[in-house]
Amino acid sequence: MIKKTILTLLISLMATYAHGQESSIELPLIGDRLSGAVSQTEEEALGRQFLRDLKRETAILYDPIVQEWTELFVYKIGEQSKVNKKAFELLIIEDNTLNAFAAPGGIIGVNAGLFKYSDNEAQFASVIAHELAHLSQRHFARQILEGSDRSNQSLATVLASIVVAVATNSPAAVIGGQGLLVAQQLRFSRLYETEADREGYVTLQKAGYDTIQMSEMFKNMQEVRRLSGDNIPEFLLTHPITTRRITESRERAREYPSPGTVDSFNFRLIKKRVEFLMTDNLSIRAMEKEIGEEDEDIYLKALLEKRKLNFTRSIELLKNLEEKHPDNLIIKTSIAEVYTESGNIRKSKDYTNKLLAVSLGNYPLSYNLANAHILEEDYVAAEQLLEDIKFYRPVDINLLKDLSQVQKNSNNMLGYHLTNSEFLFYSGRYEEALRDLQEARRIARNNFKIREIITERILILQSYVQPARRRS
Repeated sequence: MIKKTILTLLISLMATYAHGQESSIELPLIGDRLSGAVSQTEEEALGRQFLRDLKRETAILYDPIVQEWTELFVYKIGEQSKVNKKAFELLIIEDNTLNAFAAPGGIIGVNAGLFKYSDNEAQFASVIAHELAHLSQRHFARQILEGSDRSNQSLATVLASIVVAVATNSPAAVIGGQGLLVAQQLRFSRLYETEADREGYVTLQKAGYDTIQMSEMFKNMQEVRRLSGDNIPEFLLTHPITTRRITESRERAREYPSPGTVDSFNFRLIKKRVEFLMTDNLSIRAMEKEIGEEDEDIYLKALLEKRKLNFTRSIELLKNLEEKHPDNLIIKTSIAEVYTESGNIRKSKDYTNKLLAVSLGNYPLSYNLANAHILEEDYVAAEQLLEDIKFYRPVDINLLKDLSQVQKNSNNMLGYHLTNSEFLFYSGRYEEALRDLQEARRIARNNFKIREIITERILILQSYVQPARRRS
């Protein structure tokens, strides 16, 4: 266990130093006015800070099935975009209002409400394509360049204001004495919105979607705006929907028709799963009265039966769907989840392992298997699985939180404090992370090698603590 902890620390520190080397060699391109104002490396660093602040202040919807599907979806759309560095970090915000945003460093955020207000997959894709266009056109940096304060501090202020707006669901939220700057820069100019619409359209077309759905999504947004009264969703303030935008989108689709994919069964399943996750127990009965008879409705029924602890009925409904859709991994993973939650651990492990033999390393399945091990108190096996997932998802705060708890339960206190410090760091809670590292160093006092590694990490973390104190 100690060797594995040392290896994890070494990998983390190598990544930190690699980032530092990368930052030191970036030069602005000759004639590149944007790089002269805010370099892409500075944008990415500010984006990472923004991400940590957002994770600290905002409720994140955590569900491995929804997370993986949406991540793969963003990457699929992103591959067809003009974003140079196609490395994305996705956050799904636990909020039913209509919102989506992009921030420097490949950060994409979507509210649960985006699933709700998208009638089909193509409409959902049109919003993601639009947000990716804001990144590829570097609209954040361009706004700073056009402003009177051309510094990365201005960009940091804009990003910080977005954290407040998302966390409080208040687009009017601003920070400090720079409220006017933020209020102006949170609202993309008409030129930028036109650019994002145009580039988003091209991305949507390249990704193989029906481009007419972009204008249909605009119509949906316009209707949400009409029904919202004074309580206008943040997205519609920062991305105002005008008749001109709808008309231009329709004309573009007519001039360059692209009758591609409109919808998919998997999107409809994910949409229903998000609806289920965003429904509290008091609303279940009302929801059940409105459920239809399509396969995705049956899937929702199965999830609700699981919520009501009617596991046999839930499995029955899911098995019927599995017969109709024998290759659908969302349905199969949901069956495995019900086996786990019902306490049928042997069945869960056998079924999940069988699926993992085909879908090697699958994130939701691996997580379900780890949960099965946790329920039978096999914390060593659970820790190994979660460590394997962490290798590919090193900044996933929910994973880090679960892993630290497993390590604590197995009395691996060194591992617990190290992992918990990572959870706290990536949640923007630097002083608490520092205290965990100091405790880890105390525990490792007789192991010179690992103590030195922890000391190096403490020095790195201390460089974050003072700026955080100044910001607060």
